Parts: sequence; C-alpha cells; structure tokens
Amino acid sequence: MWFDSFNWDGLRNCTLKPPIVPTVQSPTDTSNFDDYPEDEDEPPPDDLTGWDKDF
Repeated sequence: MWFDSFNWDGLRNCTLKPPIVPTVQSPTDTSNFDDYPEDEDEPPPDDLTGWDKDF
C-alpha cells in the first residue's frame, strides 16, 4: 500500500519536510496562483421558502 513507507511519526510530530516551499513576499502575495477572470455572475437570490426554519 502507498502509506506503508509513509513517515507517520514525522507527521504526528510535525517534522516532515514539505516537497515544495513556495517563495512568498508578503501575506497577500498571490504570485504562486494562476490568474482567473473575475466572476461576473450575480449571486443567487435569497431562498425565502422557509425550508430551514426549524434548524
């Protein structure tokens, strides 16, 4: 099985080394993500049917 050789103790002890460490310039740095067009869809209307009134 794939996990037979997995280092579970390293996972438990938070000592596993990540396979990739991205370079990040600031907390808002999104350079490691792809660019996507803005979502221009309108949000769905509020559901006022009352189906969840007993929650």
